Amino acid sequence: SSARLIAGSIGEHVGPVSGIVTAPHMVDVSLRARGRFEHPVPEAHNAFAYVIEGRVRFERDGADVPRGNLVVLERGVPLVRATSRDGGRFLLLAGEPIGEPVARRGPFVMNTEAELDLAVAEYRLGTLTRL
Repeated sequence: SSARLIAGSIGEHVGPVSGIVTAPHMVDVSLRARGRFEHPVPEAHNAFAYVIEGRVRFERDGADVPRGNLVVLERGVPLVRATSRDGGRFLLLAGEPIGEPVARRGPFVMNTEAELDLAVAEYRLGTLTRL
């Protein structure tokens, strides 16, 4: 099994992305058949994993999560554990919650319905992104 650290730390290794207020942990994990992975996550962080390949089981009693699915991990668990019977790959992401409201519509994620209305209107006008 292998892990590619993007943000946060594993032991004394620190990822290339740093200095972000929410102290994110981002790890790209590949598990070989019968592989296992453990990663400490601060108690205050929210965490989730997205399975890219194969099937991955999170925690000892969890169900296998197939490719293309996301699992929200229990908050306050100090160690994320993952295994795979036949091999798999997943992205583990965790960070401190920022406590802001979340409004969603289609692919848009903003803080309020008014911001969503503006984003959709700008998208339709072709002015959503500006250089």
